Amino acid sequence: MTNNVISGKLKKDMKFLFESQFKRLFFMAIVAMLFIQPLLSFANEEADFSKEKDFLKAALTGDVATVEKLLQEGVKIDLQNPDGFTALAVASQNGHTAVVNLLLEKNAAFDLQNVQGGTALLLASKNGHEAIVEALLAKGAKPDLQSKNGLSPLIIAAALGHTAIVNTLLAKGASPDLQDESQTTALHLAAQNGHLEIVKALLAKGAKPDVQDVNGASALILAALSGHQAIVETLLASGAQPDLKASNDFTALILAAQNGHIAVVETLLAKGASIDQHNQDGITALMWAALHEHEDMVKLLLAKGANPTLKSVSGKTALEIANNPAIIELLKAAKN
Repeated sequence: MTNNVISGKLKKDMKFLFESQFKRLFFMAIVAMLFIQPLLSFANEEADFSKEKDFLKAALTGDVATVEKLLQEGVKIDLQNPDGFTALAVASQNGHTAVVNLLLEKNAAFDLQNVQGGTALLLASKNGHEAIVEALLAKGAKPDLQSKNGLSPLIIAAALGHTAIVNTLLAKGASPDLQDESQTTALHLAAQNGHLEIVKALLAKGAKPDVQDVNGASALILAALSGHQAIVETLLASGAQPDLKASNDFTALILAAQNGHIAVVETLLAKGASIDQHNQDGITALMWAALHEHEDMVKLLLAKGANPTLKSVSGKTALEIANNPAIIELLKAAKN
């Protein structure tokens, strides 16, 4: 009936939603680029480089005996291939603890970065190799050393749900509020991806719940968008502001209503979220729920006192936006 009337506004309003929903995919793409398996080749493939190539291959495949033999023959322990990968880095990435321990015993440099800024600790954290993370930290690896994209071991481990590694990094002093190039923190990604225990661990170490990324999103907004009710409740209990606004004035309540997350909306309302808060285009949670045909959400919002007579900037009420017959009847009844 009226969807086309607000199509111009809708495109603008959905920008934040799409950016936030695909944050996880963009993050994974960055991770894939940063940690792609290193090519074990050198610019010069002459015989002088055969030992170096064999050394990195042995570290990559976990061949401890060959690594030790080549070290005894004088191969430089910290040599890097053209992508900047060292033997320690490839062994850490692939979970070869024995090789890592050998290299650390031989005083391999543990904070060398590849061309993308990835370190052995970053690689081990990304792939969930807890014992290697512990060994690197015990030798003095810097927990907050960031890649060129601003990714840190903690941010990666939190995003991917590696709880034990997150706890280890935090115990060694990793900053819980460190931000990457998009101002995203470990808490943002743990909250969006549904990692409750990591969220709790980060908050216990002082992570600030209302830090906002480049889109203005807080951890609460991302958790609400994704429908993680327990995380929403945890963040609110830790002082997160329920009405904090992201891009175009989206709030956690608006995004939860838009996506039909009943339990999240109930939790937010119980903690004082403004039920009639609207974005810059005047669209409220009730309007979004009506537009997206979430009948139960419309019922809930009306029962909690949402005002059905409010108008968007374009002059439309929730009733005028709705297409679903059942929702139209609910809004007509509420208006009378």
